[in-house]
Amino acid sequence: MNNYDDLFNSKDVNDKSKSNNKSKPFDKDAWVEKKRMERAEAYVLLDTATEEIIKDGERFRDFLNTQAQFDRYSVGNALLIAFQHPGATKVADFSGWKEEDVSINKGEKAITILEPGNEYTREDGSTGFSINVKKVFDVSQTSSGNVSMRRRKPDPREAIKALIASSPCEVALVEKLNDASARYSPDKNVIYVVKGLEADEIFRVLSYEIGIAKSAQKDIDRKDGAFSAYCASYILCERNGFDTGDFNFDRVPERFADVDNKDVRKELGEIRDLANDISQDMNRQFEAMEKSKRSRDDGAR
Repeated sequence: MNNYDDLFNSKDVNDKSKSNNKSKPFDKDAWVEKKRMERAEAYVLLDTATEEIIKDGERFRDFLNTQAQFDRYSVGNALLIAFQHPGATKVADFSGWKEEDVSINKGEKAITILEPGNEYTREDGSTGFSINVKKVFDVSQTSSGNVSMRRRKPDPREAIKALIASSPCEVALVEKLNDASARYSPDKNVIYVVKGLEADEIFRVLSYEIGIAKSAQKDIDRKDGAFSAYCASYILCERNGFDTGDFNFDRVPERFADVDNKDVRKELGEIRDLANDISQDMNRQFEAMEKSKRSRDDGAR
């Protein structure tokens, strides 16, 4: 004979199990507060990164290297990456690496960055974007191993040609200059470059003077534009494979002494924009060179 008590007991257990497995209702307020706390912590981390990177010339160089590698990333995210994982060359979140069939190594600490979220309308009618915290990992933290994903460097001669073609003014060769290897003349709107320089020096001094010339177009004189041009030149040398050993950032702490974090990031943004402006002009020249080369190859067949 069937034991009906067992049946009732079983039902009671199942009902209890269903009750325990029932998901809690979504608490929007708790979710909003969690996201707010995450953003607050990320902004504190960003301020810390800003303060630390300008205390030491080599830490500042780490930031420039990161910005050179991650040209599409904001200054804030370049600061965060340089502070948390200097030397990073490619980052992605868990899902991004999973799509590439790559796993995160056990015990690795995520890198915190910020990304724009949904669009919204402010009280004054203007459009804004919410900011979300994102956790990413560098390729060196994955199953791919300690692999560098640094950008491909162009041929030095082609890079110099592209740089010259991207200049906002004429570039003229001269036998000598009194106090420099290259010099932008605002009066004549010409960059003079001494003949016979090595490739690394040509690119370094010319990229610097192009930065000065581009600043002059915005009514920024040489003295005020010198630091941005110097840092942009470093970034361009890094991106294009030219030696950066002669660059010195020992005076960075002195420059940014008593400067507000937001003002520091504003100046770093100007450096990023100047470097990217020249890079974009160079990229157009690279594309034109590649197109011309393909056309010649097709014609030779």
